[in-house]
Amino acid sequence: MCNRGKTRAPPPIPVFLLHWACLLIALLVAWESESARAQSDKDPRPLFDLNAWWGQDKAGGDLLGVRSALQERGVTPSFNYTADFFGNPLGGETQGFAFAHLMEGAFIFDLEKMVGLTGLSITVSGAWTTGSSLSDEHVGNIFDTMEIFNGDSVRLVELYLQQNLWDDSVILKGGRVTAGDYFAFSPLYYYYISAAVDENPLSILINAPSFTTDPFAQWGLIGELHPHDDFYFLAGVFNADPSVQDDDRHGVDFKLNPQDGVLTVAQAGYKADLGSDKKTLPGHYALGLYYDSSDYARLDDPERGETGNLGLYLMADQMIYREKEGSLDQGIVPWAAVTIAPQESINTLPFAAYGGVLYHGLIPGRERDTTGLAVYYGRFSDDLAGQSYELVFEATHQLQLTPWIYVTPDFQYVMNPGGTGTIPNAVVIGAEIGIDF
Repeated sequence: MCNRGKTRAPPPIPVFLLHWACLLIALLVAWESESARAQSDKDPRPLFDLNAWWGQDKAGGDLLGVRSALQERGVTPSFNYTADFFGNPLGGETQGFAFAHLMEGAFIFDLEKMVGLTGLSITVSGAWTTGSSLSDEHVGNIFDTMEIFNGDSVRLVELYLQQNLWDDSVILKGGRVTAGDYFAFSPLYYYYISAAVDENPLSILINAPSFTTDPFAQWGLIGELHPHDDFYFLAGVFNADPSVQDDDRHGVDFKLNPQDGVLTVAQAGYKADLGSDKKTLPGHYALGLYYDSSDYARLDDPERGETGNLGLYLMADQMIYREKEGSLDQGIVPWAAVTIAPQESINTLPFAAYGGVLYHGLIPGRERDTTGLAVYYGRFSDDLAGQSYELVFEATHQLQLTPWIYVTPDFQYVMNPGGTGTIPNAVVIGAEIGIDF
């Protein structure tokens, strides 16, 4: 995610504290109602079992039986809430504070269970985003400090059909899809708060705005080929229309205009996701290429343009130390990514490099926590006079309080914001909170 759409002043913090209080009260009341009903059937459970609630997979549990009833009928719901609170007490253009949040929901309809269509499903998702960007309003840097900021809108996100064939060795998707959920994607990036690596390397989105990421989608077709457990190939073609990300489109502007441009992406990868009884440590490696046939304005003269934009990316992560046999997650995982967009006349960041290390379970007794360090480098195009590079250091620690809620304190140090050399280096501190319902 990156800073798209219009910004607005963050709502007063007490309003959101009240929102959280009401939400927790509602969950407690729902659970107590279910417990009370069980008590009436001579169930010895207490009216409210805090330990059971704290340890369940989702904050809402079975939602009074609704979740399991839906899943039995082929409908899988999911809901989550994420919020970022950040400020820059030192450096940047000005000092200030920003807040942004994202509420997402999705339903997967298994048509095999519902009507007997083998391997066919429909996915529908939506999102509510609001808040402001610390980078836009105070810091002045290009690697947005807050991954959650995505404008101010309620929108439809994805709406697509998926067909799984031949024991999932071939998967086809078509409809309103998000390119960044499949291409140049790593789940490791979720542990960081900077938008520099929020699901995808941000330089791809900056150079090719038609490469959409959550919570934005557009018309597209995606094919996945899994000839072996360790190898895969992806290919996708998308309607290259960056305007689908505008706040006032709400994700329901369904126009198809391939004559204005088509984004094509291909990726090959290797993944060593072996079981805990294997000696090999898990790792993931990917090479991708994209081409957008749209018209792009030149950086040194916006009145002139060029047709077509080519880019490539390389991504890798490899566990190098596992704490104990039988635990795939606990240990040290270094990772790195590089993006190259050779047409400097139209690409803001023709070269960018990202790298870091994660330690799952660093603190004894906190096996579900994750500690991360990272560095992000972006070189500005030579056609952007007065801009050289931006460098960001990030340190983060995700506290997994329960299976369904985490809090992540975060520190970022932004060097040479915006690459101009005129903005003081910035210290950025804050936190992210996420809840799965």
